[in-house]
Amino acid sequence: MNRKQTTIALLLILCFFLSPLSALDFAYNEDLSTASDITLGLTLIAPGAIGFVAPPSDYLTVATSYAWTMVEAYTVRTVLKQVIHKPRPYVQDGVPLPDGVKSEKNYESFPSGHTLMAFSAAAYTQTMQILFYPDSKAMKAVSATTWALALGTAVLRVVSGCHYTSDVAAGAAIGSAIGFLGPYLTHRMQQKDANAPKVLTGSLVGVQVSF
Repeated sequence: MNRKQTTIALLLILCFFLSPLSALDFAYNEDLSTASDITLGLTLIAPGAIGFVAPPSDYLTVATSYAWTMVEAYTVRTVLKQVIHKPRPYVQDGVPLPDGVKSEKNYESFPSGHTLMAFSAAAYTQTMQILFYPDSKAMKAVSATTWALALGTAVLRVVSGCHYTSDVAAGAAIGSAIGFLGPYLTHRMQQKDANAPKVLTGSLVGVQVSF
């Protein structure tokens, strides 16, 4: 999936979120919620396929980069949920909570944490593929698969009744930005000093040390 295809995919997702279909209300479904846990897990481990493409000398760098990206994504997710404190769709006055719902998460609807984390992983994989492994057919396939899993996670969070569409749209946008910035900033620094070994620390900080 190249940049043009990625842009088209994101526009299609945006069109869905803005369409009348996105306004439908869904009852809470524990099985679909569990399914979204599974798709999220698969999305998070998918970037590990970089290890089959990258040379061994890049392993520590890539692992550190991805770990910090996920830490940052989780931190942003947690802070926003606690500050905004938005009730989930199934939280209504006078209406009993559905079976299987964890009450301590009833007011953590915005943004969708599953979507934010999944799209961070997908955007990270896509950006790494484009900037560092552009000729790898395997990485292109992994990137496309990761986006599909991330989109599946987003849809499941809505149809399971766990989130409003706006929660999922925000999670997708924030997660994509976090996943993109880390590899992009590292690539820009590497262009300025091609001889410098790089240490990646996710989307907010990039450090290079020259000897």
